[in-house]
Amino acid sequence: MRGWAIFCAVFAVVNILIFRPRAARERRLRRHGRVTTAVCRAHLNALGDGPIRVRCGHRLCPDGAEFHAVVRTREHIPQVGEEFKVVYDPREPNHAESLDVTRAPSYGRDDILALAMWTCLFLVGAGCSAAAG
Repeated sequence: MRGWAIFCAVFAVVNILIFRPRAARERRLRRHGRVTTAVCRAHLNALGDGPIRVRCGHRLCPDGAEFHAVVRTREHIPQVGEEFKVVYDPREPNHAESLDVTRAPSYGRDDILALAMWTCLFLVGAGCSAAAG
């Protein structure tokens, strides 16, 4: 039982350390992000599973420089040269995500989901250990 608890605790901490920085950036983008129009420049994994990654460029104002980002998209895969909506972080304009991905309920919650998964795994393992012992 003790070995199982240590195993789950260590992997829970490792998962939080892996998922937390990304989830914090995603939460910031969800809270403070601004919507703008971007232009698709290239598809990076058009044949892969999961969301399609798209290289895009967007301008914050008509006279401003173009910012580049790699975003994921699920609902609508823009063709090269096509415009689509992205959400960008005003502090880091190169950090952007497509609008459809930011609307997903799990966006910005990977660290919480990982912790919940490890907690459930620990409880099931502890229950099985207690029942067997």
